[in-house]
Amino acid sequence: MNIRLLHEEDWNVWKAFRHQSLIDFPLAFPISMEEEERLSDQQFKDWITRNTIYGAFLEDQMIGSVGIFKLESSKEKHRGVLFGMNVLPAFQGRGLGGELMTIILKHARKDVLQLHLTVVSSNQTAVRLYQRHGFKIYGTEPRSLKVDDHFYDHHLMVLFFD
Repeated sequence: MNIRLLHEEDWNVWKAFRHQSLIDFPLAFPISMEEEERLSDQQFKDWITRNTIYGAFLEDQMIGSVGIFKLESSKEKHRGVLFGMNVLPAFQGRGLGGELMTIILKHARKDVLQLHLTVVSSNQTAVRLYQRHGFKIYGTEPRSLKVDDHFYDHHLMVLFFD
């Protein structure tokens, strides 16, 4: 297995990975499959070049991914946001999520003073992963997602590096 920073030419592999992730874990992403399918190839290329995204590969297959972006305004540039943390179901339970977190946090520490994320509150596996890496819940946003006629809360989490 190989974990590496994604580059613009990885856009199609990452797009396919996200597509599968939306099928496997629709509540882990604020975007629906229908919305994702409307995104252009250029939007995926831009997403990779504007952000820091790592992919975990087994040969040529992407099996995990995580990204961060830094807020840009002068008053918020000390903050980053973690997004898109996912490992395909067949590869979960092997420590890959922890490896991805270790790599992305090492990168984030160089750029920001704190890192934020949101996670569906019912996803206790993800909450525990984030907590093991130092994130703390600082609030819960009620009814953050609405899928069909069901509402889901989001935990707001933060990790301070200073």
